[in-house]
Amino acid sequence: MLLINKPYITEADGKSRLVAEIVIDNKEKKQIYFEVDNEYAKYLCYERSDAFLIGLLNWAMRHNHNIKCITPVTEELLFNINEYLIPSLTKNDKLLSKISIDAPVENEPVANAGGVGTGMSCGVDSFHCIHNLYNSKYKGMQLTHLCINSVGSFHNGYKRYGVEKARNEVRQRAISVAKELNLPLIISASNIKEEFEIYFEHGHTYYSMFAVYCMQKLWKVYYYASTYTFAYFSLRNNSKKDTAYYELLSLQCFSTHNLRIYSEGATEDRLEKTKTIVDDKLPQKYLHVCCTKGINCGKCLKCRRTMLTLDILGKLDDYKEVFDIDYYKTHRDEYLRWLYESCQTRNIMLKPIYNALKHEFNFKFKLRYKLLKLKYKLSIWGNRFHNIISRICNKKTSKKNVIYKILFIKISFKKKN
Repeated sequence: MLLINKPYITEADGKSRLVAEIVIDNKEKKQIYFEVDNEYAKYLCYERSDAFLIGLLNWAMRHNHNIKCITPVTEELLFNINEYLIPSLTKNDKLLSKISIDAPVENEPVANAGGVGTGMSCGVDSFHCIHNLYNSKYKGMQLTHLCINSVGSFHNGYKRYGVEKARNEVRQRAISVAKELNLPLIISASNIKEEFEIYFEHGHTYYSMFAVYCMQKLWKVYYYASTYTFAYFSLRNNSKKDTAYYELLSLQCFSTHNLRIYSEGATEDRLEKTKTIVDDKLPQKYLHVCCTKGINCGKCLKCRRTMLTLDILGKLDDYKEVFDIDYYKTHRDEYLRWLYESCQTRNIMLKPIYNALKHEFNFKFKLRYKLLKLKYKLSIWGNRFHNIISRICNKKTSKKNVIYKILFIKISFKKKN
């Protein structure tokens, strides 16, 4: 069982933390915190267990731990989780347990300041949200705040470059965007992913909604940038898939009448989103999609995908401040080969890009691709054969050992026959 004790707030060095002690099976104790600058301390919600319940829910189902909360949970939220989310997820995945939640309930909503927020990663999705909702015709749904919620997105993929270096560069970029938009930027930090580890793609929705609910005294509306369109909604074997596949359900369950959470951009695929923002000045200056560096490397999956998309839209030169366009142009065939090979594995994120460029994958291109693939395989087998011969013929290897190897091969061959 996971026991979520009463949340409380601490202050030190200009920062405020919402903290809760978590006890695992009456033995192990862990402290989970969510930290912001002191000016945002008034929005930290210690009167509910909502944030910690959401943040630990996926981990608890994976490890078959029931949850007990000392501090009340918002009744509508608990209803959504118990009656819809847990049964739907566990019925479609045998690796998840249908856990129980023991918690007092509170049906009075937590008062909020009417804030409307979204994350500011400076990726295509976050700029799409800004494009649509910075000056929205729906005035009550217009953005009032931007966020950088550090809840696990800076993973080991940045290790070689430097996790902290990448984190700082992303933050500075977000600060610049917020200044140009004249919107406040809330920068937070938490240890929830380190203490209750789940592969980020399998748990990011829960981690991010934990951050939202830690500050539920601020938010009336929160936009969570979508990864996939609603057309790809799926619950089957959900524990092994990106949680974005079922956000049509989870974000609805994490919403209440007092705090609405939307999957922003889920009606458009990545190509359509990029087309929406491609002429905006902010992404031309600040777009960052890389999953290995704090700047765009131009070679990772996300960089390749984005540059190919900009190429399709005829806007590559507009993004010379954030990508090495010259390198792309001189190595375009390599990018196309990567796209073609990636789509053989049915990468659905690349399908719209593939369809837009498939006229370039003619017979000559496919033949060249197959020959290069054959050459690559032959080189691998050639290297393996060379290594075997080298080991056998190594001068340090005694004649007796060579004889033993030959005899072993002969004996093995006879046994098989």
